Amino acid sequence: MTPTSKFSGISWKFLKLLIPVITLAAALVLAIYTFWKMTSAEVALAEKIETIADVHSLAVSHPIWTVDIDGITRSIQTLALYPEISCVEVVELPANRDHQWPERCNTINSDEQLLSKDLVLEGQSIGQLNLYYSIKPFLTALKQEVLIGASFILLLVFVGGVIAYAALQLIVERPVRKLISSIETFEKVGIRKPVNWSSQDELGSVINAYNSMILQVEDNTNQLITAREQAESARDIKSRFLANMSHELRTPLNAVIGITEMLREEVGDADADTEPYDRIAGSGRHLLNLIDEILDFSKLEAGQIRLAIEDMSIIELLEDVCATAQPLADKRGNVLVQNYSGEPAMLMTDAFRLRQILINLLSNACKFTESGTITLTVCPSTTKPGVLFSVRDTGIGIPEDRIDMLFREFSQADTSTTREYGGTGLGLAISDKLCKLLRGEIRVKSTPGEGSEFSFILPNAV
Repeated sequence: MTPTSKFSGISWKFLKLLIPVITLAAALVLAIYTFWKMTSAEVALAEKIETIADVHSLAVSHPIWTVDIDGITRSIQTLALYPEISCVEVVELPANRDHQWPERCNTINSDEQLLSKDLVLEGQSIGQLNLYYSIKPFLTALKQEVLIGASFILLLVFVGGVIAYAALQLIVERPVRKLISSIETFEKVGIRKPVNWSSQDELGSVINAYNSMILQVEDNTNQLITAREQAESARDIKSRFLANMSHELRTPLNAVIGITEMLREEVGDADADTEPYDRIAGSGRHLLNLIDEILDFSKLEAGQIRLAIEDMSIIELLEDVCATAQPLADKRGNVLVQNYSGEPAMLMTDAFRLRQILINLLSNACKFTESGTITLTVCPSTTKPGVLFSVRDTGIGIPEDRIDMLFREFSQADTSTTREYGGTGLGLAISDKLCKLLRGEIRVKSTPGEGSEFSFILPNAV
């Protein structure tokens, strides 16, 4: 299992998702608050300036009515004391004289606003009060407030992130790491260790399910081990039984075959019919072959076949195999053809098991071919290093949908084949297993009604 870095854990991934979301939400709230504050401040400032103008309009109107220039100046200076007001202008009517404070109002900034109020005394318009004001002082204060708020939010996000990380470590990552540790322990040393966790939340349910699972797996494993041991014991008992029965059956069968041969020779010398004795001897030899096949298959299943690897002569092997298969071919009127150029001359393998494979394939070819040709081909392989062995016949062939069944034990292409030609269905299964032991694999090509070809490639050292 790949180790988890601290920056790829659940807590860190959650923080990487949580912090930007919280920061974005806080920034949005701060922007909305700033916009609301500015809008409300502009309205409040306009109302305040209008109130100031209303309050001081009489104080400015009276010195204009009495033509008290000093009084006008004092009134203007009083108005200029308000921090929001940047310039005060009083215009006398009808003289149209202009009084300004603290500077010429036509030089003020363009972002400042103007509030004009007519000065009326005793029903007569005597002048105009112009107040120039700016929201800039408020914006400066608002900027400081926003900076303080942003700093507080950042601090809050940091503290909240630390608390969330610690909480996730405790609530989520701690049980998850315990679970991972248990799995890694099993992967490394094969020990299933339950996870101790008492929480009743979803993670607790997962851990409880995991603990139940490993206990169930442990029970199943023990049951499987017991079943395997019982199967191995039964297999050994079966192998010993078959070996003993093989010995017990071979002894009387050999006696029957031997006596039958002797009787057949005596009857033959007397020019009498030997056909009944031939049938008895043939049946005995057939039974011996069946016993040998069952015993070999049992040994293969039990893994008791031991290979004897040696450097063998291919031509000697072929002569022996063809000599054994020739009577089988003659019996059904077949021609046995050997196709071997002499190359390669030697092969490093188990000669006895290779002979067994070839005789099984040739016997099958002879059994399912009548008045045809059986061709045994041996040549260097052109597809991969090794020697190619091929047995081709011109017999009944095999349907494509039945080829997969050929190498199953106790099975043939179909039941009608078994009834007509006989056999246990073990020959090809044994040949396939032996071929795999020799690091080869039997391939089949067949056309119904035209014949079949069984081939395999053996490396020149097993």
